[in-house]
Parts: sequence; structure tokens; C-alpha cells
Amino acid sequence: MINNTFKLHKGIAAYDFHDHYAVLGLPLNANSQQIRQRYLQIAKTLHPDVCTHADSEKAVRFLSRMVNPSYNLLIQERERTEYEAILKLLAKRLMKKREAVNPSFPVAQHLLKNPSNGIYLQAVQDLAKVQYSDLDRVIERTEYLSELNLVFALVQEGYGVATPPPEPIIEVPTPPPAPAQPSTAELLQQAQQFIKEKQWTMALRDLRAVIQAEPDHSNAHALLGVVYMHQKLQGMAKISFQQALKYDPQNSIALEYLPQVSDSGNAKDKAKKGGFFGWLGGGG
Repeated sequence: MINNTFKLHKGIAAYDFHDHYAVLGLPLNANSQQIRQRYLQIAKTLHPDVCTHADSEKAVRFLSRMVNPSYNLLIQERERTEYEAILKLLAKRLMKKREAVNPSFPVAQHLLKNPSNGIYLQAVQDLAKVQYSDLDRVIERTEYLSELNLVFALVQEGYGVATPPPEPIIEVPTPPPAPAQPSTAELLQQAQQFIKEKQWTMALRDLRAVIQAEPDHSNAHALLGVVYMHQKLQGMAKISFQQALKYDPQNSIALEYLPQVSDSGNAKDKAKKGGFFGWLGGGG
């Protein structure tokens, strides 16, 4: 059993199912050889001799309470087959109930509307590379993986975006005005400042809010790509730059950095020299 301290709350895990594939950083179509290879990689990463002294105890807990139980289930063919059948039933149940699926991870949102096995596999691979590199972000990144797996499971069962029936009009009292929220322009400006200060998590939050309000905001997608490059998520960065160019083929940020996405070394050197911040009017 997985201790509640390590319980996930998004994706497949949001429906009271353990996402064993997400825990191992694997797609739902991984075979037994891939499962074993991935387990050995994680075990090496979490080994006390590899981790710093401060992280060694936490690493051991992740290995014993999350990684080992998931591996022990998936490596057994019969157990894995039964588990996959349960995941299919979950996907069919959600479709039958027409339950809305609203992932928070931008790539999962994209795949829900534009299914692509290639993008799905690349996104899982990119997240797996950094999944256990920062023990404070293991749960967050594993939840992103679980959202990707949920979308993949739904798409495999023929999930499509259906128009919900119109809701009846009910007269309700006018609520008091809500507190003023920042405009998309203010959020974008704030995100640019966070990027200059290298506060990637805060920049990611504001850029997602902009894209949620204006899905076709080219600059927001481009800046999101910059954040992903700094987080070493090259596949997601590529998708974000492509989205930016989809809405504005002349977007200077996307045009400059899209060619560098596949070359992480050059991108890293560029960041150290301040190249990412030149267009923000600041230094590196």
C-alpha cells in the first residue's frame, strides 16, 4: 500500500486509483522490459549513496512507499493485465457518465483536444527525466504524468469532446461583485518579471492563467516555452513554441528559441549569457 503522505490527487489518481505507471514515469503502453529498466534507473537515483545526506531519508521513503509497490505490481504479467483492464473500465465509466475531464497540465490539455501518441510519449519521457531529480517536486511531476496517462486512456477508448446539454435557466440573486482580478496584460508583465528573476514556478502560474483566459495568446505560449527550457522539459518547450507560432507566425521569441529546443547544451549556454532575458530588457 502507498502511504497517504505520498498519495497523488490528479489524473488517474483523482478517481481513487493508484497510477503505478505514473509513479515509475512510464506511459500506459510500457512493456515489462521498459518497466524493469525504468525501475533500475529510479532505484539508482534514489540510492542513499547517490543522494545528499539531507535527502537520503526522503529518497528511501519514496523508493519503499511509492516506487517499489508500483514496480512489484507492474512487473507481474497477470497483475499488470488486470490493472490495465481496470484502467480501461475507468475510462469507459468517465465517458459513459460524460464526466468533464479538466487536466491542469498544459500538455495534457493539448492532447485532450489534439490526440497524438508521439507528443504523449515525448511528454512522458521528458517528465521522467526530471521526475526524481528534485525530491520536493516528485509528487507534482508524478501528478502531471498521471494526467497524461488519464488523457491517453480516454483517447484509447474513443473519448471526444462532447457538447453538454443546455442547463435550465434559474433565477438567482445577484452576488456581490468579486474582487478585481489582474488583467492578462498585468499577468503577462508579472510573468516576465518572474522570468527575469528566475522564479520559474511563479512565472508558470501566471502564464497558465493568461493562456486559460486567452488560449490564442502567442506571447504567453512563447514565454511558457522559455520557462520549460529552463526546467529542462525540452518536449514541452517545443510544443509551446509551436503553439506560439500557430497564433503568430512572426513571434520573435518562438522563432529564436524553437531551433534550440533539441539542443539543450546551446540553450543552456544561451541562458547563462542572458540570451533569454534580452527581449525582457534585463540581464541574465
